[in-house]
Amino acid sequence: MADKLTSRIEYLGVQFLAWKMRILPFRCARLAAGLLGCLAGSLLGIRKKVALDNLQQAYPEKSEGELRQIYLGCWRHFMKVGAEMARLPKIDEKFIERWINLDAQTVMKEVLSRGKGAIVVSGHFGNWEWMGGGMARVGYPVTYVVTSQTNRLVEDWMNRMRESVGIQIVSRRNAVKGVLSALKDNRAVAMLCDQDAGEAGVFVPFFGRSASTPRGPALFHLKTGAPIVFGSARRDENGIVRLIFEEMKFEGPTGDREQDEIRIMTQITARLEKEIRRHPEQWLWLHRRWKSSLILL
Repeated sequence: MADKLTSRIEYLGVQFLAWKMRILPFRCARLAAGLLGCLAGSLLGIRKKVALDNLQQAYPEKSEGELRQIYLGCWRHFMKVGAEMARLPKIDEKFIERWINLDAQTVMKEVLSRGKGAIVVSGHFGNWEWMGGGMARVGYPVTYVVTSQTNRLVEDWMNRMRESVGIQIVSRRNAVKGVLSALKDNRAVAMLCDQDAGEAGVFVPFFGRSASTPRGPALFHLKTGAPIVFGSARRDENGIVRLIFEEMKFEGPTGDREQDEIRIMTQITARLEKEIRRHPEQWLWLHRRWKSSLILL
């Protein structure tokens, strides 16, 4: 009963903040979200120890002050992502023209022209929600593979926001059937592959440490031959979210499925790490990314 009440309160809090972010002028909403993020990072300390430990391991050469600046920047950034997600239903072509740079969409257009669909790999970096939302709004067939959230009410709200711009939702629980069907329909299937996958994942290098990584992108690529496209939605200094799409090339299968999956996910993870190193404040350092590695050690 207590858990249900807590979930309900959290949901109502999210709904209230989302409503505020939608009614404010966009620039004001983004500024307010950044300020809230700075306050939350400074005063609440949620996952602070996890984030700073991750940063110390990833950037041993940086000072404590530099790491704290990245930590606070991370909070500011992700509060803005939340505010921007709340505005997904209001995104139209005029808004996209002003705030989302779609120059890289030519890559997706060419890949989808082959008729095999596309596996779009990314991470919790930049504004991945606007990457899918912007592409879906201008007519691309986008499918998200989503994980379950602790709070089902918040999870349902997030999926409603995504569906409001035409994104198809596939639960990770039904990923095999859903992804195969989406690829058969020549859809761009987006998968985030930067969270701890436990014993089911493949262990690949990430910031110099072994990290359990979802094997889904490699598995579906090997099974269907669908091309893998790396996607990123970096926020520029002027506030514009700039999309990046790059088709990734891999050596042919060796016949050893496990090693092929490790090789593919290693290459994908290295590309994501390269993007994060350019803008570290735009990645989710608050996640226990190396949790399974520590348990195994």
